[in-house]
Amino acid sequence: MVAFSFAGEQRDLVRSICEEVERRLGVGTVFFDEWFEYYIAGAGADEKLQEIYSRKAELVVVCLSVDYVNKPWTMAEHETIRALSMQLRTAKDNNEKLRILPLRVGDGDLKDIPFNTICPDIQKRPVNYTQELIVNRLRVLRPDILSRQEKNPLQPERFVYLAECTPDLEDTSKPVNRQRVKAFLEDLGWAVLPNTEYAADQYQSLLEHDLSQCLAFVQLRGPYAWKRGNYDRAQNDAAVRLGIPRYIYRSSEIVLSKVEPASHREFLGAPEVISGGFDDFLVYLSTELKRIAAAAAQSSTGSEGQKDPPLVRVVTRSANPDPLWEQLFQWIYVEEKILSDYLAPGESFESKHEIEPCQGFLIICDAAAQDDGPMSPRRDMEQCRLIQIKEKDSLRRPPVAIVYWPPPAPSWAKLLRTTPQKLYYAEVAQQPGGTPAKLSEFFAAVRQVPR
Repeated sequence: MVAFSFAGEQRDLVRSICEEVERRLGVGTVFFDEWFEYYIAGAGADEKLQEIYSRKAELVVVCLSVDYVNKPWTMAEHETIRALSMQLRTAKDNNEKLRILPLRVGDGDLKDIPFNTICPDIQKRPVNYTQELIVNRLRVLRPDILSRQEKNPLQPERFVYLAECTPDLEDTSKPVNRQRVKAFLEDLGWAVLPNTEYAADQYQSLLEHDLSQCLAFVQLRGPYAWKRGNYDRAQNDAAVRLGIPRYIYRSSEIVLSKVEPASHREFLGAPEVISGGFDDFLVYLSTELKRIAAAAAQSSTGSEGQKDPPLVRVVTRSANPDPLWEQLFQWIYVEEKILSDYLAPGESFESKHEIEPCQGFLIICDAAAQDDGPMSPRRDMEQCRLIQIKEKDSLRRPPVAIVYWPPPAPSWAKLLRTTPQKLYYAEVAQQPGGTPAKLSEFFAAVRQVPR
């Protein structure tokens, strides 16, 4: 670990350096106080910091400024670092004496700092220069660590989020368990997050910090609802909001009709959940991750250029369709940046799909479309189901969403006598705000269908 000690006035500069060093070395290799609030908060913070700086850190970077020498808290940190400096003077290995790296990050008189060595001034240096300076010092200290990192670098594009599970799915004696998936992902060359347990009071912020570094989200869902904080749903919902491709599995041995409560039964039966053989799921997951890694590599080198956004084909079922379309345009294009193709009277999903395949179908209705009359969406859903059946590659089957806006709520049992695969359906309240949750899930599925 590389640990940073600094005054709050230089927080922005130090954060940018920490981020660059972490990109180079991997997640969890840098101590920056706000990233570890869950650990240091509360009583005994000074003892925890002493442990980090004196025993856990391979390299301590002291960011010096006049603010640093005038703050009681930073001086408390520095007492620990100075004690470490005295200890290192007698180290048999001369490289050990290099474990403290002072850097000037602000102006002012530093006479109270008991360093008699060169203190590089990085205030006007590029961040990547400072990152290289720190990494090169670490290279001298721990060449074995750096060589391993460079042979198999954990770049951000190689992170996958493996969701936490209920205890039954952590049981390694059972064929379906999280540890087996973790080992499988690591064998494929992916780094797996989270790598530490989140504190309950910072769960959401830490979750989103980790998810933002990941290119895929993998989750095992079991027959029991999570009692502790609904974290299974929190993780899934955060992945949906961030638009991360999701790969979710439940055992085919789970009988949905016996799952309680009904909300968890619905969670297990969501259209994006894959049910079948566990080994088949792992093979599918491997194929998908290779595709994602290749796309990320092409994007990082600029060889692919900007990826075209997906296309959603839309039909309205209403005697007054204009307000519905205006709302849809806001959701699809303005908020989600997804292309749309609005069907004109006389056009159908089937005829348009033969000319230009799309990545999703969306049917939006109002109260006039609740009966079996001319506004009924049933024929549209039948067309969507047939289009999905004709597509032999399951990855290319466009998901379907049917939305009633505004309520009253329809009778779903009556309407859904024809149920396409990957079906999302929702009743959306007429109120301002962002994209509704069910539609966010639909759009996330749309983004996973190849163009």
